Amino acid sequence: MPINHFEYFFQNRQGVTPVFRTTLPVSAILLLWASHAPAADKLTKAMIREVMNKTDVASVQRDTEAIGAALGSEFYRYIEIPSDGLPAAARITKAQYLKIIDEGWEKTSQYQYQRKDVVVNLSPEGDSGESFSTIIETFVMDGKEMVSKIREYARYELEDGRPVIVNIDTQTLVGDSTPGQ
Repeated sequence: MPINHFEYFFQNRQGVTPVFRTTLPVSAILLLWASHAPAADKLTKAMIREVMNKTDVASVQRDTEAIGAALGSEFYRYIEIPSDGLPAAARITKAQYLKIIDEGWEKTSQYQYQRKDVVVNLSPEGDSGESFSTIIETFVMDGKEMVSKIREYARYELEDGRPVIVNIDTQTLVGDSTPGQ
């Protein structure tokens, strides 16, 4: 006898007790639906701080893949490039940025990372946000201890319901990339 998706069966011989039954495919669909976290429609400060925490952990662990997961698909960054005249900058993509990070970590040892002075803001609509923070990196390169201090500005948006970094700008602070004392 075939089972209908929502058929009542009488299970109790002493009385009539209807029992609701479903087939396996319906149960599986409901289970998948219930376990899938709904996509966010508004960005929150807590979401931005969570992305920052994930990238901080990834940086300490030198995990470029985890950093890439926190960046949006259209991520970009402007970087300073060496020039004999006026300061020059170039816009780089997510892939180029991650390659630069990987190459930098290959050249360093004894890497330490710290983020402080964090400020997080949201747009009134809740569709984007920004963070300002100071990042201090201490590392050894070519046998010399170096200290890098930057002020980071990052923009965040929701991409497919999850918070991602869409842009990072930095400002070099006094003492950046100088030999440690």
